[in-house]
Amino acid sequence: MKKINLVILSLVLFLNCSKESEEQIINDIDLRFTKFDVTLSSGVKSIGVIDNDQNTISLPNVSNPLDITSVDYQYSEDVSLISPNPDTRISKWGLAEKFRLYANGSFKEYVVEIPDYVKPVFENQATISPLEKFGKVTKYHMYDLNHNAGALSNISNAEKAFGEASGQAKMNGLRVPLYCGDAFGGHPAEGEVIESVYTTLLKSIENAKASYYGTEPFIIFLGLKVLTSDKAEYFPDWVTTEAPTVPNPVKYAQLIVDYIEFMDKNGHEVNYVAFDKEAARMDVTDFTIAVDTLRARTARLGYVVPKVVAPEFYKPLGESGSFNDLYKINGQDRFDVFGNHYYMNHHNETNHPNLKFEYELAQSDKFREAWATEAHWDALRCSNIYEKDREIWTSELAIGCMFDWTDLGLDLVSWWDYPLSGGNAPRHYITRAYTEALIGSQPIRMLDHDGEEVLSRFKLHSRAYIRGNEVNVFFINTVSPCNAVNYTPTFYKDYPVGILDGFKIDGDINVTQWDDDDEPLGESFVIEPVEENQFLIDITPGSFTHVSFNISE
Repeated sequence: MKKINLVILSLVLFLNCSKESEEQIINDIDLRFTKFDVTLSSGVKSIGVIDNDQNTISLPNVSNPLDITSVDYQYSEDVSLISPNPDTRISKWGLAEKFRLYANGSFKEYVVEIPDYVKPVFENQATISPLEKFGKVTKYHMYDLNHNAGALSNISNAEKAFGEASGQAKMNGLRVPLYCGDAFGGHPAEGEVIESVYTTLLKSIENAKASYYGTEPFIIFLGLKVLTSDKAEYFPDWVTTEAPTVPNPVKYAQLIVDYIEFMDKNGHEVNYVAFDKEAARMDVTDFTIAVDTLRARTARLGYVVPKVVAPEFYKPLGESGSFNDLYKINGQDRFDVFGNHYYMNHHNETNHPNLKFEYELAQSDKFREAWATEAHWDALRCSNIYEKDREIWTSELAIGCMFDWTDLGLDLVSWWDYPLSGGNAPRHYITRAYTEALIGSQPIRMLDHDGEEVLSRFKLHSRAYIRGNEVNVFFINTVSPCNAVNYTPTFYKDYPVGILDGFKIDGDINVTQWDDDDEPLGESFVIEPVEENQFLIDITPGSFTHVSFNISE
């Protein structure tokens, strides 16, 4: 027994001696910083105050750690590794950074502190006022079958346009073609409609209505199909007058009645009609006769009397146009909805006043809805040199047109060739992002450093829309090369945007930014507010940026 006790005692003494020896080795290792200085973006150097007892380093006179551009540090000879490398923290430096010094499996951790940190204050370069609403709520999104009658003959496409799934286009109507001319042969004689001409269209309408889940009445808007090289073939011979491009107003109205009757037999109600497309097909007197005839005959036959959309011209013509002439003969009660085409090359200081004139004229005698019946984003090119002519740059014109419409007050938008999914260019994704944010939304006042107007070139253009507590903001920092070759827009780094009227940002902010034709999906990322009512955004040169967030009071 005594021998056993001696063995145990010897073992304990050995272990204690080993432990003391190991601790002595660790204590003998010299793990410490001997120098830790940083240089700021201003060129000023901060000399680190090292406290080896508390394992802290204080960097005085640094108001913002993100201003640190370089680190100069040294440590004792026993140190074999430092982690992380301080140089890797440049541009990411926080208020308390931790660094470990290693040697022989041991380490000591230092905390580098910023005692003189001053929270930066950013003066707003743009402001958003949620309570200052203007324009209208854009309620309707219509798919244009006038462009391609068979676009929805595949049920999956119809579901993308009218279905309930998240991310769908949420449309509630169709613009449909009138194939009346000899080029199409749909209406060879009074009372006669050739069904085979409309077979594809009927399938698309059927699929659209089957996919529709909305609560608003489904809209069908009839428009003349004019895409043929021979303008004399716009109308069948039995409708035209001595001039082959001018229809007899009574016969033209009857042709539309025939169409309404044909659609009714196929289970579809025509709700809206446009007599003209791109240009006036009749003078204003004949226009009034055509409208009166259509209204009288559809009512007599028991059909829903369609509302008339006018003027539906290629561009607004202002005081010199026939739309103004309609008012001069007191014919303004012959149309129900103000609808017009307003293309990319019309977004300028010459044509915009004409749009504004006609819009206000249409509201001068009574309230009327306003429709952008053929919004366009063409693959516009002004140069064959890719570096000088990016398609993304034309967002200034295409979405600029939509800014013009919504500033006035827009009820409905219908894009020519709306991209239901995918796409190989930024315009496809931007068109969807903008339109999906627009439907159900209303403009709210936004002022950036360049002001509010969006017709001038070489400026940042921005707009904000509100839908419930959701705010969508769009920045256009491009200049169409058709207007300015070799011009590079400004890079707005950390651009401060403030929310007014006592509202604060609720949660994170989602951003998608497009600035390269070769990346059609753009770059999506999340940022956090710097204040409860302010965020910073980098607006890159030649970019289109979509910012989305919720607000609360």
